[in-house]
Amino acid sequence: MSKQSQYKRLMFQAKLLLSSLVLSAAIVPHASAHLMVAQHGTLNFKGDGVFMVLSLPVSAFDAIDDDGDGKMSAGEFIKHRAALVTAINEKVRLTDKEGSRPLQGLMLSPVASHEEPQAPNEQLVIMGRFALASIDSATSNELTLHVGLFGKTADERSLEMTATRKLGADSAPEKYTFVLTPEQPETSLFTKKP
Repeated sequence: MSKQSQYKRLMFQAKLLLSSLVLSAAIVPHASAHLMVAQHGTLNFKGDGVFMVLSLPVSAFDAIDDDGDGKMSAGEFIKHRAALVTAINEKVRLTDKEGSRPLQGLMLSPVASHEEPQAPNEQLVIMGRFALASIDSATSNELTLHVGLFGKTADERSLEMTATRKLGADSAPEKYTFVLTPEQPETSLFTKKP
């Protein structure tokens, strides 16, 4: 294959990836209510990355509810977006044997009600990818997830999570379910419980 055809192929793949990302970004705000049930989350392992989706209550974030209604309006979301990102980067961490892993491609989407799409939101869907140190980290049992964002009400003080990974092409997916709470905000993944 000539260098010119390799370049054209690479450019085509880059354009395809960019258009997919733009389309995803356009769809996510409208589909977010269907992405994740409140107080739930998933971690899906793919290569040396872990794709995360979380649905967290608005009350888990400090100083974003300007009108005190317990919800987040579109204006509050826009105004406090940077503070939301900072809180997530500080309080949602995945570590492997090399240390804390970076969260990339962070996307935030308020969960709109089916009945009142313009009404303030009580939940926020968070999506991103943790970049692991290596593919070996994805298959090890030396991974720890920490989430330090919990709401104010009793039903907002637990987060039910499912982590899924496939160790080999011929193996069945391995699932690990767990619950995080303010009293136990972290867990080691894929370890056997006593």
